[in-house]
Amino acid sequence: MTAKAHNMPAPRFARYRVEYDPLSSKHLVLDPDGRRVWGPGALALAEDKRDQLQAAVDTAAKRGPRACLSCGATFASEGIHNRMCTPCRGRGDALSGYGYARGGDGRRPSAPTAR
Repeated sequence: MTAKAHNMPAPRFARYRVEYDPLSSKHLVLDPDGRRVWGPGALALAEDKRDQLQAAVDTAAKRGPRACLSCGATFASEGIHNRMCTPCRGRGDALSGYGYARGGDGRRPSAPTAR
């Protein structure tokens, strides 16, 4: 497995593919339904175009409604990296309500308060 293939996300949906066209002696990029979306052209260019198209489809598929990790409210997520709603991100420290405090060495239980 090449480094490029290793770093690609696993496909969750139908794949774009590269096929050889014997009439033009070049390569084509076909969408999941078998329609030509690019080409004819060189193999390297066809593979790059296929990767670009598939990455765009995979990225769009990861967007959508998610539950916030902090409050549980459903919000429109921009992708897998976006797991907290805007109000919770604006509070600063999402775990402070659960008895944890920021620390230089990671999260640690906060000191008990004197009564």
